[in-house]
Amino acid sequence: MGAERIKSDTYEDYLALEAASSIKHEYHNGLIVAMAGGTPEHGLIMMNAGAELRNALRDNNAPCRVFSSDVRIRCEAHNRSYYPDVSVVCGEMERSESDPQALVNPVIIVEVLSDSTADLDRGEKFFYYRQIPSFQEYILISQHQIQVDHRFRLDGTSWDLATYWNPDDQLPLRSLPVTLRIGDLYRQVPGLG
Repeated sequence: MGAERIKSDTYEDYLALEAASSIKHEYHNGLIVAMAGGTPEHGLIMMNAGAELRNALRDNNAPCRVFSSDVRIRCEAHNRSYYPDVSVVCGEMERSESDPQALVNPVIIVEVLSDSTADLDRGEKFFYYRQIPSFQEYILISQHQIQVDHRFRLDGTSWDLATYWNPDDQLPLRSLPVTLRIGDLYRQVPGLG
């Protein structure tokens, strides 16, 4: 999704704008960013990822919930709120004290890379997501070619990266008993699935 930056002073201003707006905005420590719509390919990949995660978690009886891009994730320590394409929360849903509509305990976050946000997703967002204690895995999916980057926490501060290019590759999650087939993430995507 693309983004348009709008200046704001407080998180309360942001929450008031979100409550009154028909479009979503992210909050970047005083800066409100309007989220633009995505491509059909982006939407398909996002739904495929959410469905594959949900089905695998259900099949394994994992006590986790899969959320769409309508749910905010709050990075309390750095005063930021994002709408990841897909997020997974295990156990109880923990809500932000400053924003009861935002969750603060994702285990897995999935972003489908857009031309306008790929650098933000790979860099700044990953930096802030890593500050969330529950966060264990970050899956970045290209919408232009078969390429999935899987970042996973090794310990409190170290992360590793595995990249997949083959539709038959299996992506084993580290925090949950789930394996995703790369081709399933691209199902029905023109030219890729």
